[in-house]
Parts: sequence; C-alpha cells; structure tokens
Amino acid sequence: MRLPTKSEITKSALLRARHTVTLRPQRGQRTYRSIASITDGTACRTTEGHHTFTIDVPTSVGGTDVGPSPNVFLRAALSSCVAIGIKQWAALHEIDVTSVDVVLDMRVDARGQLGVSESAAAGFESVNITIDLETNHPAEAVEAMVSEALRYSPLIDVLKRPQTLDATIKVKAPEA
Repeated sequence: MRLPTKSEITKSALLRARHTVTLRPQRGQRTYRSIASITDGTACRTTEGHHTFTIDVPTSVGGTDVGPSPNVFLRAALSSCVAIGIKQWAALHEIDVTSVDVVLDMRVDARGQLGVSESAAAGFESVNITIDLETNHPAEAVEAMVSEALRYSPLIDVLKRPQTLDATIKVKAPEA
C-alpha cells in the first residue's frame, strides 16, 4: 500500500476545511488571542495557544536583544505565510513544487517610529516579495497558481486592507 505524499495530505486537509466552512460558515469564524506580557525592561513573553516565545528589541533602542523584534516576527510571518500558501495552493492544483524560497524586503524610515518626523511613516514604506520556486510544471500554470496563493494570503490581505482596530486601556492604581 502506497502512503500519501505530503502534497496529497495537504490537499486533502484543505479540501476538508473548505467543505466544512462551506457547509457551516460559523466554523471558520473565530477570534485568536495573543497575550504579550512585560514586567521589567523590554523582553516580552508572548503566548498564543500552546506556543510561547520571547520578543525584544535591540540594545540600540533600549532593549536587551534576548529575542527577535516584533518587526522580525512580522516579516517572518509574512514571508512564511506566502511560502506556505504557495505550497498549499500548489497541492490543490496538483502542481509539484519541490522548493519555495520567499525573500521579503521591507523598507522603513526609523524617523517615523521614533517620532522625529511627521512625514515619515511609523510603519513600513514598501514591501517587495521575490519568490523563487522549483517545479517541472509549465511557468504559466505555476504563475497563475502563485497569483491565486497571493490573492488568498491572509497576511497580505491584512497589510493591504484597512482593519478595524480598537484599544481598551485599563490602568491599575498601585495599592496604598
């Protein structure tokens, strides 16, 4: 008996997930909670589900550099989301992709984040993604599949489309 390939397993899982949210849309609607806690300095313990990791900033901006910065995690999240999405969409289209490399370049002007220039954005000025992949399939089919993967990338969507953002501030007064 032949074991299914990783691509076949991915395709099967995605088709099941699509079927589930098609029949019961509420199953695909959820809220994720990430909790970040700092007590001393800038090292931040972040937890989501069963994953816990440390995020910090470099010493050049007052941190202790005991973990990657939030910007590193954002770039890593975006580049890996694109790479994983390509492998998923390739599996759906039965396109054998041997390898995917996603190079992400984000241009910043630190003057915005540091509050020294109102004309500089606090966030990223531009994002450039270069995708290198290896496959034996025709370039036209692969390019169409990659375009579809980018179209449905949740993190590309979040960066391109305005989001609702609400902040609730709760101040605890020290006990007397």
